[in-house]
Amino acid sequence: MARDDDYFRKRLLTVLCATWTAQACSVFALLGLADRIAAGTTGGTELAAAAGLDPVALRRLLAALADAGVLRQTGPDDFVLSGMGEYLRTDVPGSVRDTAVLYGQEVFASFAGLLDTVRTGRPAFTDRFGESFYQYLGGHPELAATFNGAMSTAPQPPPPPARLFDDAHTVVDVGGGDGGLLADLLRARPQLRGVLVELPEAAARGRARLAAAGVLDRVDVVVGSFFDQVPTGGDRYVLRRVLHNWNDGNVARVLARVRAAMPAGARLLVLEELLPAQPQHAGAGAGTWGAPRNRIVDLLMLVLMEGRDRTAAEYGRLLTDAGFAVTGVTDGAIEAVPV
Repeated sequence: MARDDDYFRKRLLTVLCATWTAQACSVFALLGLADRIAAGTTGGTELAAAAGLDPVALRRLLAALADAGVLRQTGPDDFVLSGMGEYLRTDVPGSVRDTAVLYGQEVFASFAGLLDTVRTGRPAFTDRFGESFYQYLGGHPELAATFNGAMSTAPQPPPPPARLFDDAHTVVDVGGGDGGLLADLLRARPQLRGVLVELPEAAARGRARLAAAGVLDRVDVVVGSFFDQVPTGGDRYVLRRVLHNWNDGNVARVLARVRAAMPAGARLLVLEELLPAQPQHAGAGAGTWGAPRNRIVDLLMLVLMEGRDRTAAEYGRLLTDAGFAVTGVTDGAIEAVPV
């Protein structure tokens, strides 16, 4: 029993220290040190001189990251990137550099207000920064670029079943980010056209990605908020990782806009990472329950913005209230039609 108690105590202490490591990664990413190391500047003293940093403080930061496995220390003052550390570079596929920066700045400040959020139910971000998350992004373009960069490399829900687009002609991706879903669909289906609805910064990224995929000539990019406008004329409307950002009232507003735009015969696909309807065992050793990633992301949503992750049944009720009938749920894809 004593051995088990010590094991769990050490695991708990590791959890409690995790924010320190995350902050160290964030500072390392923000300073662009991974790119400098990848370019050949591996000495701590050289890195400090090149980046205008205190050499003793930087060496201690690098040593801590080496202990965490983000770097490898190859000499008393020499560090190289580990397999993990490679993903803090800006020029590698799947880079999480923007995620590290985002999590270490506004997200970290928001989690510092978790106690107040649990007491009041209000997002800590709003209290800390004086306006809602998306309002704040609108006034801080550098943060908006970092946020959109982080979202573009975040794990995505499984792609919707291909059969859902077999007879489609025009897919309207509402809040479609950098256009990744449309790029994949249009590359696979030469007869398909797309419409991307996004705010200016994300729309610009979308144009670039769609152009790189060779499909921009088949996409209309509509710049604006889906609270204000959703284009008509599509036969498939997609909301991919959109509704979880908003409370039930604003979800109703989005669905109402989409419902009003949809012609007869069109279908809506809601693509979300759904919370399980029942608790699922997720750690026999720790005796915990739940879907760990979904629920920790839901905690992020709690402090950052008004939204939350939901079960399929909860989305179903919101869709029904907005004038839709749910016709199927498959691998995170909820199919609905206007009624």
